[in-house]
Amino acid sequence: MKAILVAAACGIVLALTGCSGEFSGTARGLFTGYVTDKTEEEVVAKVGKPASVEVVNPNTQRWTYKKKTFDPDNQSLVDNETILIFQKDPASGKFKVTQVIFG
Repeated sequence: MKAILVAAACGIVLALTGCSGEFSGTARGLFTGYVTDKTEEEVVAKVGKPASVEVVNPNTQRWTYKKKTFDPDNQSLVDNETILIFQKDPASGKFKVTQVIFG
């Protein structure tokens, strides 16, 4: 009986280990909450540096992250890109995230 319990415990551990992958991204909803209305410095402190930055115009920036998020409502599929749109805040003059696009 003890051998059966040990075997079952080992099976559970192996099954759970097989389910864990190398990816350690953030769920879309959490990521959106982390970055929305945050400055460039706050975003980098919370989620790291982007893969690329594009200055769209003097008031807009587009930051692209690669494989940083996943969709928990779609079998936790990893998003190839997560794009943050920054707009210059007229009050502070700093760029803040106004939109998050998953793709």
